[in-house]
Amino acid sequence: MFKNKKIGVVVPAHNEERFIAGVIDTMPDFVDKIFVVNDASTDKTAGIIDQKAKNNPRVVAIHRELNGGVGAAILSGHQEALSQNMDIIAVMAGDGQMD
Repeated sequence: MFKNKKIGVVVPAHNEERFIAGVIDTMPDFVDKIFVVNDASTDKTAGIIDQKAKNNPRVVAIHRELNGGVGAAILSGHQEALSQNMDIIAVMAGDGQMD
């Protein structure tokens, strides 16, 4: 929580098995929920996301059956974040390129 606001971060991910765990593990403590969207990955991304969600109550795993691209993945994450009443929603890439 930041200034009494619930913070959600949407993380779109497609074939990010090398980076997604690090992105989740380094998310700042003030982030209340991490909405990780697996956009029909064909590598181990889905399993890594599910394991993180199992062990971390902040992680919400969202799995898209069809690859819709980064825009569709972000939209899926925003829809879930809004359904969980997040006050502020940000987006961070699943490949670890953002601080």
